[in-house]
Parts: sequence; structure tokens; C-alpha cells
Amino acid sequence: MVNFLEYSPNKSPNLETYPTARLHRKKLSGKLLLMMFLAGMTVLTSCSSSKIGGTGGKKPAWVKERPVNSDYYIGIGMAPTNQAQYMKIAKKNALTDLVSEISVEISGSSVLHQVEDEGGFRQKYESFTRTSLQEQLEGYEVVDSYTGRKHHWVYYRLSKAKYQRMKREKLERARATAREFYQKARDARANRNIHEALNYYGKAFAAIRTFLDQDLSVMTDQGKVNLGLALYREIQETLNAIAVVPDQEPFRVKPFSKGQKAVSATVFYRDDQGKHRVTDLPFRCYLAEANSSSNHQVQSNQSGKITCSLAGMPFTGDQNRIKVELNTGVYFDSKDSQNNLLGRLFKTQGSVPTGYINIKIDALQAYFTSSEEKFGKPAQAHPVANLFKEVLTRNAFALVSNPSQADVIIKIEANTTKGKLIDRYDLYTAYLNCNVSLIRAGDQTEIYSTGLQNIKGMKAGGYNMAARDARKKAKDQIRQKILPELQALKF
Repeated sequence: MVNFLEYSPNKSPNLETYPTARLHRKKLSGKLLLMMFLAGMTVLTSCSSSKIGGTGGKKPAWVKERPVNSDYYIGIGMAPTNQAQYMKIAKKNALTDLVSEISVEISGSSVLHQVEDEGGFRQKYESFTRTSLQEQLEGYEVVDSYTGRKHHWVYYRLSKAKYQRMKREKLERARATAREFYQKARDARANRNIHEALNYYGKAFAAIRTFLDQDLSVMTDQGKVNLGLALYREIQETLNAIAVVPDQEPFRVKPFSKGQKAVSATVFYRDDQGKHRVTDLPFRCYLAEANSSSNHQVQSNQSGKITCSLAGMPFTGDQNRIKVELNTGVYFDSKDSQNNLLGRLFKTQGSVPTGYINIKIDALQAYFTSSEEKFGKPAQAHPVANLFKEVLTRNAFALVSNPSQADVIIKIEANTTKGKLIDRYDLYTAYLNCNVSLIRAGDQTEIYSTGLQNIKGMKAGGYNMAARDARKKAKDQIRQKILPELQALKF
């Protein structure tokens, strides 16, 4: 029996000698272990429920029904899991969806309210703004993702307050940058350095181009200025003051000659002090009736003169116009030609400086000589040479009967041979081969040579019919192949 009377406060009791104490310690340890186990399970459950990227199992509520939160922009994206890079596609779709919730509100004092919208500029600008927003958006977060059996889902959100704060900060930085370039542009324009002025105007616009729908008012040396409106007005004034004047009216040229190889015009800038020649401005020269993607890049020299080469110009007929147009892409959005907003705007408004150089092409006096055979005998009617005459006389050539009157001599050699007879279908075949060369009459220099080989004709009714079919096909090749090559020859 335990004698409790022997207990001393100065001496710690040995619990191992007390059965009741040992039993109490065992119960306490069991409860403690149970509490620790339950706490651990709670932590694990909590971590599992907050983990991003669930797979399989029950669909999250946000997949079944789109979340609504007045404090956030929401973006939900989905992609089939059988697509390559489906996770990347789902993220892109979620970002597109998020951006679609951000409304583009055009301020009443923005430049977009002040310009005419004949070319649908506002709609193009809104599309550009959304694309830029998606490419440059920051601050959004991944809330969750889920992969089901067939689809992968992504949930993004962006704080509206955070977005508005970042937008204000970017707008202030853009205003400050644009204001600096705007002042430099005004100084350059006052000194009639038009190239530098347009360059700075373009940089000022580039700084604010994603904010054209906003009020862009700033304080400058001239007082309070709305940068969007000021840039639009002053760029338009500058462009309207530029004129392109041909140096001759019209220019008379003759193909394949040693004479005229280029045409020219002079660029002027008009202000209150008169008309001034402009240097260093970039222009594009191309046939007005042709595709502008095929053009010559030129620049005005120290005398304000631009020179357009005639080499490779696809002239048609004897009357042609070369269009000389300021290359606005050098100044406005040159790094992003797909979104050349300002260039498109002023082109729509008809403000891009443009001039026309009229060209009168004198007919080229041509003397034909030919040697032709048909089925082994001389072809007295010269049918192949007649094909060339028909096509070329409609395109800046004139026939002469004396080689001494000719600018060029055209030599034709042709031979038509019989092919097989397909008895079963009563079809005859014939083959045409010919060579053509152009010789400059003055110095007997050959300036062009080509050939048409094995042009196959096939017809019922005899070899003559087959030969006629071969000539018809040859005529098409003269139009489609030889004539463009002649027109592309350097002058």
C-alpha cells in the first residue's frame, strides 16, 4: 500500500511508483495523439481543396456556371484535351474572355470623336485596342484549373481596382513621353525640318496610340493641350502643306532606248513665308493603275528632287501615270505595319502627300524578219511572226517596212512538225518550236532572246488543224510570258 503520509514537497514523487498516475498519463497520451491526428487530417483536407489544377472527379462550380464578381473581371477558357498544347490554348481563350469583359469607353474629348469615320477607323481602333490589351495585360491571376475527360478549363480573374490603377499609371507615363516628342516636333516644323518633325510626331503618337479613346490633355508651353487632338491637327496640317510637282509634263519615253531611264519631281513645303524645297522625305513610286505593293522606294535629295526609275515598270498602252506617294509607314507604326493606325487614318482622310508623273510612251519602231517552216516546207505566210505582230503592235510597238527606220529588229525562227495520229479518236497532233530575239537597230546589240518549245496542238480533221491549235496556244504564251518580259526590260 502506498503511504501518502510519506510525501515531501521538497522531493518530486516518482510517478512510476504510483499506479493511478501511470494510468492517467496513458489516457492523456491517447487523447493527445487523437487530437494531433485529427488536426493533421484537417490541414490535408484544406490543402487539397485549395489546390489549383484538379483532374477528373466532380466538376468545380465555376465550370458548371460562370462566376459573377463585381470586383473582378472574369475569364474562363476551355480547350479539348485531344488538341496539341490544349493547356496553352485554354489559357489563351481564358485571357480573350477576360479582355472581352473590359469595356472600351471613348471619352467625349478624345481624338476619335473629332475625326470623320469614313474608313471605319473607330472600329479598327477598337479591334486594335483589344488586341494590344490582350498582348500587354498584366496583373491577372489564375484562380483554378480543371481537367475533365474531354476538356481542360482555366479560370482567370483581374481586380478591377488594380486594373484601373495600372491603366492610370500607364496613361500618365504615355502623356509625359508624348508631350516631350510633341514639343520636339513643333520645334522641327518651325525650322522647316519636315522629315524630323514627322518623325517626332510619329513617336508622340506611338506613345499614346493605345489611349486615343482617352482625354489626353497635358500642360505645355502653349498652355493646356489635348495631345490627341493637337497631334491629329498638326500632322494633318503638315501633310497638307507638302506638294509633289513633276519636273516635266508629260515625260516622253521610248522603250529599249539609251535615252530616258528615269523621271523626276520636286517636293515643296508651303507655309506663311512661301514655298520651300523639302529634303530627306521618303516616297514610293509605282504605276497608278498597277498594284502598289510593287514600287520603288525613293527619297528627296538636298534640292528636294525625287527620281523614279522606269526599270521594271509594267507599262500598258502609250499613256501611263506614275504615282508618287509619301511613305507614311516610315513615321507611323513602322514596326507594326498590320496596325498602321495613323497612316490609315490620314490616308482615309486624303491627307497623304501624293503627286502624279504623266508619261507618254512613244511607239517603238519595229522591223520584223522571220524564217518559218511547216511540216518540212517554208511557210510563206509567216503565221508565227504574225502572232507576234498582233500582240506587240497593241503594246507600244509600231511596224516599219524598212530596217533603217527601225528602233529594234525582231527576228523570228519557227518550225512546226507533225506528231502522232491517234486513229481511234481521229486526232492529229503537231508541235511548234520558235525562237525570238530583239536587236537594237542602232548598234546591233541583242537586248532580248527567248523561245517557245514543243507547243503541242491536237485537233481532229488533219495536221493543219493541229498546227493551228498549236499557234493558238503559242499566242497565249506570247501574251502571258514574252510580253511581260519585254515590258520589264530596263530602259
